[in-house]
Amino acid sequence: MNWTVKDIQLYEQAKEYVDTAIIPLIPLSFGSNMQNTVQKGEFISIFAEALEREYRGRLLLFPPFTYLIGQKEEESRLQKWTDFVTQNGMRHIVYITSDYEWKQASLEGNLFWLPAMSLDQLDDKAKSEVIGSQIREIMAILTEKWENTE
Repeated sequence: MNWTVKDIQLYEQAKEYVDTAIIPLIPLSFGSNMQNTVQKGEFISIFAEALEREYRGRLLLFPPFTYLIGQKEEESRLQKWTDFVTQNGMRHIVYITSDYEWKQASLEGNLFWLPAMSLDQLDDKAKSEVIGSQIREIMAILTEKWENTE
């Protein structure tokens, strides 16, 4: 389910089945690395939407957590998001990012780091295949986590 009025109405009716929060981590920067930063964010946004479509009804895709690259306080700000989401009923927190720096963070939940790919040069079928193969790998991990908590 997406962070839209229509989907939130469905969520409120079925919240006992929706126990997983997906939080995309999207970097912001200017300067010489701006294009690379945008590519990371764009890839993660596309991936998050595809993951939501695959698991619609089991997870809630939150708005992206946008942050400034190189700012150490961003980890504590993300922890506040995590605490809020957990306190409101989400048993599983999943972060997805293309920023390797998040692998160094101490986060509650599961962090999936995916190398950003430039999708703008691929046709729709190729994009779907690339995203689909990565989703299948994450699906296996998520399914195992869900089975171990039920």
